[in-house]
Amino acid sequence: MTQNCSSTNGNSLCNDDVCCIDTNRIYDTSRAQDCIEGLRVILTPDGMAKLENCRTPRAKEVRVIWAQISADELPFNCGYFQVTIRYYFYVLLTCCVNGVSEDIEGLAISEKTVVLYGGEGNVSVFKSDTNSDPCFTPTLTGAIPSSNAPKVVVEVATPIPLAVNIIENCNGIPTPPEYDNIPEQIVNLFEGGLVTGCTNIAVCLTLGIFALIRIERPSQLIIPACDYCIPDADKSPVSVTDPCSMFCSTPFPIEEFYPSTCAQNRN
Repeated sequence: MTQNCSSTNGNSLCNDDVCCIDTNRIYDTSRAQDCIEGLRVILTPDGMAKLENCRTPRAKEVRVIWAQISADELPFNCGYFQVTIRYYFYVLLTCCVNGVSEDIEGLAISEKTVVLYGGEGNVSVFKSDTNSDPCFTPTLTGAIPSSNAPKVVVEVATPIPLAVNIIENCNGIPTPPEYDNIPEQIVNLFEGGLVTGCTNIAVCLTLGIFALIRIERPSQLIIPACDYCIPDADKSPVSVTDPCSMFCSTPFPIEEFYPSTCAQNRN
């Protein structure tokens, strides 16, 4: 026989002022304003052929098409996680080839690392939507349908291309190692694939990125109605160099992430 030792009063969980909710509690946040210099852009075979006849391309469009996120708990720092974000950028360049404007497609990859506090979780979480399968077979290896690990969320605004540079080397320019294992889903987005070997000419991009990074856990809270929790701390170092000096002095565009704040300020 199981004896229920808890005592609850349903009326105490919800009234006119507060309510008990099941939500994700944000444990830590970081505001990133990064200027990335010398970011290598790998092109399609067609784009490489066009680049050979064009030495002055300019950036027409840059956008994030995917982000791989990992969170590893730091040893000797209980509750802290090293969060690594690998951004995949779709890059569209344009240049004049034989008097005709031509578009060149390419891919750029960059990694960002921050350290955030995610708390400690020592419980196993089971949910009806993951345990309703009658054919599910548990194991003794410790694998469970859902664990109490923290979740990392990254919000990134449209990147700002700041400069485009051309590198020429008759001995061949090697591709950075982070381009060696590009996911097949990403490569398939480019018609004809991507040129990842040594090339005699390469495109490097200077890119400005605004992002919000947060780490959160499922929590049950009694809270009043409240506004957005907007982070106000930049936890990543910024190198002030041209053309990055201009970008680093740009105010963080909070309104891109929290549109209602603009309407409130106007009122």
